[in-house]
Amino acid sequence: MKNLRDIKRIRKNKYIKAYWKKEHKPYLVPKQNLTNMTLIKPFQAIRPELELITSSDVFFGEVKRNYPEFYKGGFFQKISSEGIYIYEMISTQKKRIGIICRMPVKDISNGKVIKHEHTLATKEQKMMLLTLERNAMVKPVLLTYPEVPLITELLKNFKNKSEPIFEIDFEEENEKHRIYAITNRKTILKLQQLFEKKVPHTYVADGHHRLATSTLLQKRSKKRNNPPESYNYFLCSLFSTKELEIHDYNRIVEFDNFSPMVLMALLSRKFNVQLLEKPRKPKNKHEIVMAQGDEWFSLCWRPKILKKYDSTIGLLDVNLLNKEVLANIFAVEDISTDRRVKYIEGPQGINGIKERLAGVENRAAFILPPVTWEEFLKITNSGVTLPPKSTWFEPRMKNGVIVYGY
Repeated sequence: MKNLRDIKRIRKNKYIKAYWKKEHKPYLVPKQNLTNMTLIKPFQAIRPELELITSSDVFFGEVKRNYPEFYKGGFFQKISSEGIYIYEMISTQKKRIGIICRMPVKDISNGKVIKHEHTLATKEQKMMLLTLERNAMVKPVLLTYPEVPLITELLKNFKNKSEPIFEIDFEEENEKHRIYAITNRKTILKLQQLFEKKVPHTYVADGHHRLATSTLLQKRSKKRNNPPESYNYFLCSLFSTKELEIHDYNRIVEFDNFSPMVLMALLSRKFNVQLLEKPRKPKNKHEIVMAQGDEWFSLCWRPKILKKYDSTIGLLDVNLLNKEVLANIFAVEDISTDRRVKYIEGPQGINGIKERLAGVENRAAFILPPVTWEEFLKITNSGVTLPPKSTWFEPRMKNGVIVYGY
């Protein structure tokens, strides 16, 4: 260093201080080696040939199972040039905008892509077989990040001045999906620079098993001579937290070891129980709504239960339910594999719950309050893993709208 002022300036640099705290290495490390950048890359996408598709709902619903046959049959074609793609979803309630691109697989392990769930070996194996059969990723990993107004403004300005390269109507959901291609190098570079400067890391909203498969495929490809460069990347969609919603993700449990009356007695030890006049979802954190038969109950945790976990980071009701109810009352040892536990996403609503319970006495539904963005970011940033099936993010990506070929 030339003088003491330079040394003090570098020591105040937030990147240097963070690096020192984590690695215990000298301060005087070049800043460019410390920057934790989100690297988004253009790619040559594979798109559906919409002229050959008579029903979007049926076709894209079958892509997951039948992509190899569809590709061989000419239902998909490569786009001529590389690009980053704006993905706009329009429903009766909201317009959402994000991008589809590729990102380096190495970002999965270096902390730039933050996961919040563990994967299951059985699902990893199934996903690996499907990916090898397709030789492609047919659905992007859904990533999110705290909103950056400059990125949103760039995407909306480009979209407003451009025509979509294609548009898909989904009648069942009453949604319109539009894809815009950013192929101009200057615009791509500007978007890349914004992500590098403003988005130090992203969070996985949906697609943990697709991420795991991408990592395994890259390791596998390294054993081959001249492996394709495409295995070093994975397909992803990036939507800001402002564009996404977190819904509740609920449990339905079957029980045979006791009667509904005994179940209520056991639950009363852990909750203040109140019979509801009509079905509804929880109104507040630490309230769970239970449905059993034709009756609905409000379950509020007793203070002594909450006190047991007062040191837990971002304590969620799903954690409490898993430990205090599913494990202690229903003797569920592993919620990921126990067949007595089924899951139902929040958007299916009260009617979806009723349909699952209709005519079955030994079945109870537990409706949870949704995880908030504040809770989600606090927990994931602390390195704590959320229980499986804790969050249901919308919008959901469709299989086959944009495909990344290996």
